[in-house]
Amino acid sequence: MKRKHSYGIRADMAMRTWIEIVRAFSAVRARENAFVEVNGLTIQQFGVLEALYHMGELTVGELTKLVISTPGNMTVVLKNLKQKELIETVRRDDDKRVTVASITQKGRALIADIFPTHALNMEGYFECLTEEEQDSLAVILRKLRKANIKQA
Repeated sequence: MKRKHSYGIRADMAMRTWIEIVRAFSAVRARENAFVEVNGLTIQQFGVLEALYHMGELTVGELTKLVISTPGNMTVVLKNLKQKELIETVRRDDDKRVTVASITQKGRALIADIFPTHALNMEGYFECLTEEEQDSLAVILRKLRKANIKQA
């Protein structure tokens, strides 16, 4: 029989909470990965198309932050989206170091077709929670994120 080690009440509680956050995220992410892959995209590609569709043209740096990626991965994601003719990129005239991405008509048609199902999927993933619980969870997670941004 394994012995349970304790690192203190607050530390043990924090670790249990973290495990539940990761497990919940992983469960939802796996279902959403399957959905976007059926539509010929990776989750990162879907995130880029969604951002460009809803926000308009964005710099590569803005996209990297919005879809929580790394610069190296974003380069690959954008290259693959360009090959599929779903986005276009151009260098800024005023600063050649900055690349701006925009969605093409083909990309717009794809995301417009699949995004409503994505929204329904999201609603379904959270249907086990009441509206009040969803609001509370959002507030709590935002508080946790902001507290840890300050410390990073």
